[in-house]
Order: sequence, then C-alpha cells, then structure tokens
Amino acid sequence: MSRLLLVLLCCVAFSCVNDKPLEDIPASPQSPGPVPAPVAEQKPAAAPEKVREAPIPAPSADCQTLPSGIKLPYYISGSSVIVIGFLKTCQTMDGQEGYQRGSSWTAMGFPCTAGRGRIDKKGSDNVPSVVTFHLQNSCPMQPGRPEDVEALVRQKLNIPAESHLIAYYPLSVDYWEFVDSTEQDVGYRPELYTPTSISQNWQKFSAKSEPLKIRLYGRENAWEPGKKLYEVEALIMPEGRSTFRVQVQAARSLDDAGKTPVRERCDALRPKRDCAQVFGL
Repeated sequence: MSRLLLVLLCCVAFSCVNDKPLEDIPASPQSPGPVPAPVAEQKPAAAPEKVREAPIPAPSADCQTLPSGIKLPYYISGSSVIVIGFLKTCQTMDGQEGYQRGSSWTAMGFPCTAGRGRIDKKGSDNVPSVVTFHLQNSCPMQPGRPEDVEALVRQKLNIPAESHLIAYYPLSVDYWEFVDSTEQDVGYRPELYTPTSISQNWQKFSAKSEPLKIRLYGRENAWEPGKKLYEVEALIMPEGRSTFRVQVQAARSLDDAGKTPVRERCDALRPKRDCAQVFGL
C-alpha cells in the first residue's frame, strides 16, 4: 500500500514539472513561402514626341519648270482644256517654282464641248416663252478620253514622259451671263426668257444658226472651299432642233479682284440669290 502511494506521488510530481500552459508552447516553424519579387523602380513616362510639320521642300535638281511665261492653271489656246496643276510642287536650284519630276497632274474640260447638250422649250415651238440650255457635268466633253487630253497637252507644254494625267474634271457651272441679252443667273442652266432675246437672239440661233455668246463661271467638278473660280468665254452653237454644243473661246482663273464685279452683278439679281455660295466671298 505504501509502495503504491509512493508511485502515485512520483507521477504527480513529474506531471507538475513538465506540464506547461498552451500559450507558452512555441509554435512549430512553417515552411517559408515564395519570396516576393522586388518591385521595379517606376520611371516617369516619356513625354510624347511633338508631331513635326512637313519640311519645306528643299531646292532640287529634279525640280522641273514649265516654259517661260506659262503659269498654272493654264488654258490651252484653241482647245477645250485647262491644265490645273501638278500634285508635287517644288523649287528649283535657282529659286523658281516648279514641279517634281514624275509628278502626276490634273486637267479640266468643259461640258457639252462634244455636243449633245439638251435644249428645252416652253410654249410654242417656233416662238417659245423660255428656252433652257442644260450644261450639267454629264454632258460630254471634247477631248473625251484622258489619253487624248494628255497628247494634246504634251504638244503645248514640255511635260516629261514620266509625268502622267491623273484626273480630268469637267467645269461645274455655278453662274452664267448671256453677253448680248440681260439674262443671267446662278446654276448650270442658262435660259432665254425676255421678249427681246426670244424674238431676236433665239430666232437668229434657231433659224440662221447664229451662236449665242455666253460667260460661264464655275469650279472643277464641284464647289469646294479653296478651289479656283474660272471665267469662261464661250459660244453656244446650234447642233440640231433640240441640241447644242459649246465652243470655248477663252478661259482664265479669277483672283478676288476679278470675282468682285461679277459678284456685284449677281447680288443685283432679284429675287436675291445665294451669291456668297457661288463666289466664296
């Protein structure tokens, strides 16, 4: 009995020595996780490079010039063609304005110069009250093919063989004036309507095949800001009972001083027209 009591006392004493509170037991070491990569130093974003303007063309040995005294746009006398200009301009070594060798160029023709212009009459066929001449862009031009235009221009201007015609536009008529009568208006349909012009000019045109003198004003193909305004002196020639053709006598581009008197005549029309749209002033 005394031996059993001694064993029990020893066990109690041993447990008191080794038993520790839970919070005092050191935590078991954990396996180390992946080491985070060092954060790269952030550099300030570079400022966007400023957009550079196109450099002014430097004088070039490849810069060609037209014959002396010829400036573009240029009307080919005795034809129905205006050379508008080259797409790539430049400056020669001696400071003259020119065009880059091989640059394409554009030209302009005139509607109804190949005939088939339509004539509409109101009232009596012999003594109509109104006669309308349609000068829309779809009316055929002469020359009609770009290759014929190019051949014609090369006969007059010294254009290198590697420079080719890239576009051939019709004149878009925005304003017209008959020379020998008072009729004038905006649009592309010249009209005779006063009793005097019907009894005199129309009768000479229809019965004696005498042409009608007219001035046409317009731009290349359609009105666009910055496009040049052209003045064309022409004849409306009878072609049949209900058709006509245009014969160009002269053509030139107008500067602001040249536009002003024509604009004033347009502004005088009543009812008032939108002349500012036509002349861009």
